[in-house]
Amino acid sequence: MNLESFKTRYPEFELYSSSFRNFRDKGCFLVKREEERFVVIGKEEFKFYPVNQDTANLLCENFSYLRPRACGLKNSFGFGDRIGLATAGHIRALKDYDFFPIFAQQSVREIERTGRNFKEVLNSAILGCFQEGYKRGFGADADHIRDLNHLDEAIEAGFTFFTIDPSDKIKEPSKITEEEKKSILNKKFEKYEKSYLGKVYQLWKNRFEFDEKNLSDIILVYVEAVDFVEDCYNLVKSKAPSFDFEVSIDETPYPTTPLAHIFIVEELRRRKIDFHSLALRFPGRFEKGIDYRGGLEEFTETLRIHQRIREKFGPYKISLHSGSDKFKIYPIFKEILRENFHVKTSGTSWIEAVKLIAESDFDFFLEILNLAIGNFQENSSSYEVCANPELINFKKIKKENIKEVFNDENLRQIIHISYGSVLSGTHFRDRFYKILNENEERYRELLDEHLKEHLKLLS
Repeated sequence: MNLESFKTRYPEFELYSSSFRNFRDKGCFLVKREEERFVVIGKEEFKFYPVNQDTANLLCENFSYLRPRACGLKNSFGFGDRIGLATAGHIRALKDYDFFPIFAQQSVREIERTGRNFKEVLNSAILGCFQEGYKRGFGADADHIRDLNHLDEAIEAGFTFFTIDPSDKIKEPSKITEEEKKSILNKKFEKYEKSYLGKVYQLWKNRFEFDEKNLSDIILVYVEAVDFVEDCYNLVKSKAPSFDFEVSIDETPYPTTPLAHIFIVEELRRRKIDFHSLALRFPGRFEKGIDYRGGLEEFTETLRIHQRIREKFGPYKISLHSGSDKFKIYPIFKEILRENFHVKTSGTSWIEAVKLIAESDFDFFLEILNLAIGNFQENSSSYEVCANPELINFKKIKKENIKEVFNDENLRQIIHISYGSVLSGTHFRDRFYKILNENEERYRELLDEHLKEHLKLLS
């Protein structure tokens, strides 16, 4: 089929030539008119399919590589996309690097704040892969799942990667009363005593032993969380034919100890939970949108110990959450773990979108920044950030120095968590999408440039 005939007949449409592929004896490709996209199928006559669930199903039925699939133990990278327009840029950034990509990745928190749902998130990734002619496979991560209802929604939507976050069930010992401790241990300690008490683990120069005190603390902190993980695994296993299962214990106020790592892995294995990755809480601060804050020597030595535990009890991947822009530790992460790791980013693609807004409509960017500052307390309530809105100096924010503006850590964090405020109301949302659709090539360039810096340091 000659695409020129379509262009001549429908000059009002912009055609994504990289999307073209043969469909039976016809052509199949993506077009855009203003902000509307259509999948077109035809040869002499053309049929236009609006971008919706039925069209996504049609694409996946006929091009199997557009269906998300499980990753397994291959090194992988999670590309968060809060707006549904970033996949094309993610594909470009990935081009020269050997990571299995998770293009559809969204947490329940993000879905609630953006007003999207799991199916919409997945369909956006499918369409982005179709648009770019991408055929190498990708995953879909239902991130930070904290209840069975949302987990079930993600399974039904076709997700293939499930990140279980039991953080609201991980207890802090200092906040448990003595009476509660006694009650829990009376019910639970005997069950775990035979398997763990007195057990010694010699891992190179490191020796770890469960005694009554540390075993009691671990039971108090983690057993309820592991019970919840087991419930989630049983639900996924009963409904999903093939999947990646990640256990996330990173959203706690204290680092994961070696004994806690050992206990969790031993328990998951004992309960026959076939998990693929484990997200640990490392020392230091993993704040949103900025580089790692902490001692590199302490991080390095801690990671080495966790790697030795993984060598004994694996294989499984060690996962780095809040991985956006953690440039200081990427080379360490790669050097120590070598293989079998996952890095998850989220808001960094959102920040690049807002940077595009600043380039294209600086006054609108200032409106977004003012909105983000005004809603900072609400937006930051569930994120680890240290930004101070009072330190934003508007006199230094000029269109001529946008790159410098977006290097400011306070501004990056305030923007990083602003997405719910911006996308929840039609005034900001419609204007935001209009600008991104009008400048989508520039958005792809920004994503390509920024995310390549992540992938390069991890390769």
